[in-house]
Amino acid sequence: MTRANHRPAPHPESPNERAAGLFRTAALACAIVLAWLAFRPATGVEQGLPWDKANHALAFVVLTVLTGRGWPDLSRGLLIVIMLAAGVGIELVQGLPQIGRDADVWDVVADGVGIAAGLVLLAVLRRGAVLRG
Repeated sequence: MTRANHRPAPHPESPNERAAGLFRTAALACAIVLAWLAFRPATGVEQGLPWDKANHALAFVVLTVLTGRGWPDLSRGLLIVIMLAAGVGIELVQGLPQIGRDADVWDVVADGVGIAAGLVLLAVLRRGAVLRG
């Protein structure tokens, strides 16, 4: 038998790697939807939750959890920096005259509340996995 005929079998993807891939895909899709919602010109009719700050907090809870699950080896500090950078970036873009929206520091505060809630959810999910496993 030659070496060419004796290739190792491909390593099957573990369930954890598969789940992380699904969470990564969901996080990227969520980020695209959030960017579209944030960067489209103002229509005068706001949709979603009745209070704009609740929309921001909810969006960042979801994005933080999806990102944390998609990249489980990402440190908590780096996850916070990435999420806050996204929130600040959104506000900077919204402040551009071409967008026709307003940058609001309180939106970033609401994003921070969502990030904190997302981190708590991630900790609960990780703790549950440790207790089960």
